[in-house]
Amino acid sequence: MFKAQSIQYALPFVVAVSMALTWTHLTQAMYDYNVGFAKLLGLSIFPLIGWTVALTLGYLIMERLLKKLAIKHSIAQFVFMIVVYSIVVVVVETVGYYVIGIQNIGTSQYAGLPLCNCLHAPAWMQAGYFLLGPIHWVIVRGVRTFSPLISGRFAK
Repeated sequence: MFKAQSIQYALPFVVAVSMALTWTHLTQAMYDYNVGFAKLLGLSIFPLIGWTVALTLGYLIMERLLKKLAIKHSIAQFVFMIVVYSIVVVVVETVGYYVIGIQNIGTSQYAGLPLCNCLHAPAWMQAGYFLLGPIHWVIVRGVRTFSPLISGRFAK
């Protein structure tokens, strides 16, 4: 039988996989890189793995950071998470585009973000990049809060 603590650590990963599969499926026609990444059932492996890892690690790191900084109020935590997540998205996209040289040629005709000229994609897709982290955080937090099994309220 699973312990509540092990489920708490697996939950961010399971939610991230689900979100990455959904996002990659919905945007599969938009992903066409200048580097040959493998595809599985028509889905590009790079964004699928990238979103899974980013959302999972982002959540786990953010939880530790919030605890270390002693930010206790849920609205303050959410605002802090959005600010940090947004900065990380811009930095990762900028490094990926200019330093590593990974470019999505499927969306290269679209304007990039103003300051970094990265994340060339339609506005709805750019918005998705900035919304996936907060949505993931809210889902995981919500399940952890309201699920008796995961929150530990399912005790003997």
